[in-house]
Amino acid sequence: MSIGITINNFEEIYHKTYKNTLKYVVIHCNNLEDVNDIIQDTYVELYKNIKRHKSLDLEAEEGFIIGICKNILKKYYRLKYNNKVIPIETQEISSYEDIELNFITKENVSLIWDYVKNKNIIIAKIFYLYYCLDMKILDISKEMNLTESATKNYIYRTIKELKEIYAKESDRNAGK
Repeated sequence: MSIGITINNFEEIYHKTYKNTLKYVVIHCNNLEDVNDIIQDTYVELYKNIKRHKSLDLEAEEGFIIGICKNILKKYYRLKYNNKVIPIETQEISSYEDIELNFITKENVSLIWDYVKNKNIIIAKIFYLYYCLDMKILDISKEMNLTESATKNYIYRTIKELKEIYAKESDRNAGK
């Protein structure tokens, strides 16, 4: 069965494929701050392909989009490292509201994210996949080529560290 992608159904394809494309980028990127740029470049390239060909017949549009994404990742990092660009913006994460730590509020989400970002890139990716994309630990383990136990340990140890850090801070603030 052949699927035709046209400009008219681009938005539908975008919504249908976004989560898996985002997951792919998070797993394969070298810096989580590059995720939004790579996603944007991927869908811009898809749009250009559709516009150029008026319609694309694809067996699986998601595979086609992942193919574009692979090329964007290669090009992005080749250019970035050749030009020695260092990211300076921070990425906002708004879906941390449902995080299991009951002491986290909207005001300190960026503090948490900054802390996690400065840890090992594997930990940052796991947190992003778990809390932002609502992936299950087993699925994260498979995608990241880690054991389920290692993935759980990364999550729970980091949560423990966060609790200790913010408990100390709240104790200091309560003493003022």
